[in-house]
Amino acid sequence: MAILLVSSFSMSACRGIPLENKTEQIEGYTESQAMIVLVNERNRYKSAFTEDILSLTVDEEGQSFEEKLTENVKTFLEQVKLLCMLADERGIIVNSQERDSIRALSESYYGMLSKEDLELIGCDMEDIQLLYEDYFQADKLIRTLTAGANSDISDSEAKVIEVQQIATASLKKALAILKLCKIDGSDFATMASRYSEADEITLRLERGTIGGLYEDTAFSLDEGEISNIIETGSMYYIFKCTNGYDEEATRQRKERLEAAINTEAFSGVYQSYKDEHNVRFAEDFWEDVDLFSGMDSTVDNFFELYDESFPN
Repeated sequence: MAILLVSSFSMSACRGIPLENKTEQIEGYTESQAMIVLVNERNRYKSAFTEDILSLTVDEEGQSFEEKLTENVKTFLEQVKLLCMLADERGIIVNSQERDSIRALSESYYGMLSKEDLELIGCDMEDIQLLYEDYFQADKLIRTLTAGANSDISDSEAKVIEVQQIATASLKKALAILKLCKIDGSDFATMASRYSEADEITLRLERGTIGGLYEDTAFSLDEGEISNIIETGSMYYIFKCTNGYDEEATRQRKERLEAAINTEAFSGVYQSYKDEHNVRFAEDFWEDVDLFSGMDSTVDNFFELYDESFPN
């Protein structure tokens, strides 16, 4: 989810920012509103790793997983508030049609909560709607700020291929191997395992990551084609293209590259605003959060339902 990506980014990007008098104690979320996210995240981890994970020590200072999770959720919600503040300043609001959709989502989520969920969280439908509205506004801000980014990566730029290689430090040996590879019925992989001096035989290569003659040669091959000998550094290489276009790997890489461009476009605006508005919640209930209680609660789909209702 876009907002979670921003959360991860901002937690690592705020190192070294001088606080001075910039910290703003603002009105945060109520305990029941915070518990919606706290319980959701606790249950996700509990489901994956059992409740014992909460007791694990996660750092040298002896902080438990429960304490770290509570700290991260608090930071996340502070960032949501900060994003909503920036959205308000830029006139990015939740319109009436969007609010109707959010209310329908909130009603659906509230209707799924069990008696055990409600007893632990202590929320009502309005708490859920407020949290979803803030989350939506923050997400809308991110989508607006990244909409103008030039993130149209072509398949050619993101292309991923698979090749087999034979590497040797001897040109004479390379010439002899190439001659053998050209014989009808010869198996390149067998030749590579027998004669190559490289640790790896099969490689997945991404366009634009290695460069030079090595990359140009590998990407110039048609599927099934064997290259001539090339020299890079002190080694001689022969390639065979075994997959000239890995469609799924290319799609995934394209998404990663586009996400990186969008993150960069957003981060400049966000970080500048964060430097001037270092939001901190003043509520004291955070010190008394107990995630060991209400283990019969299992709800863990708060964000999944949002993604289903508002897909990117």
